Amino acid sequence: MIVQWGIKGLMLPDDDAALQIIDRRQGLVSNWMRNEKDGLIRVSDIPGKLTPENLDLHVNHFDEPDPVTGRPVAEVTPFISIACGVVSRVEASKTNDVISAFGIAQKFATDSATLPFGYLYWCWVLVSPRPAVEIESVAEEVRDLNSYRSYSKFQPEGEVVAKVVVPSNQIHRCEKWTWSRRDKMYKREWKHLNPAFVEPERLSNVREVI
Repeated sequence: MIVQWGIKGLMLPDDDAALQIIDRRQGLVSNWMRNEKDGLIRVSDIPGKLTPENLDLHVNHFDEPDPVTGRPVAEVTPFISIACGVVSRVEASKTNDVISAFGIAQKFATDSATLPFGYLYWCWVLVSPRPAVEIESVAEEVRDLNSYRSYSKFQPEGEVVAKVVVPSNQIHRCEKWTWSRRDKMYKREWKHLNPAFVEPERLSNVREVI
């Protein structure tokens, strides 16, 4: 397993909605969990949602109708996109282009710079070196072309995909970034640290049972 740091950008209505993700220990939840009609997700429902087909829908068809429910994939996906950065080849100039996680996360948090503010969450997830879609506790490194070899026009977003929920104790902090008319750029308005954050360094390699 690899401990991977990333940034989740969220469009939220106000500071209260942003802070309760940490303070009420809600964590970063998938849209499936957030939008389920009865407000409850049964544990037995989860395995049927974690499939390669649903992962492909999340990565490549996010704004299209889900073929099973007919609802937008964005509303029913069990996956959570986290920006982790990526290196992209530029053949014309024979160079590599580093695309930062911060820039991608801020883009999503502000709806491509059309909103006056957005929220960024620094968090960590466990990533498997190989695809393991069915295992809920590990994220999928869809940015890695060695593991995910099918073409995706969204690969330069440097996306790692978590599943169902990122627990609140894996979120280090939340930041609010607000558009500054004077400076013509987004500037950090505040930072809120998570007092319940657990450092990933406490993890280590697998130990067999005694």
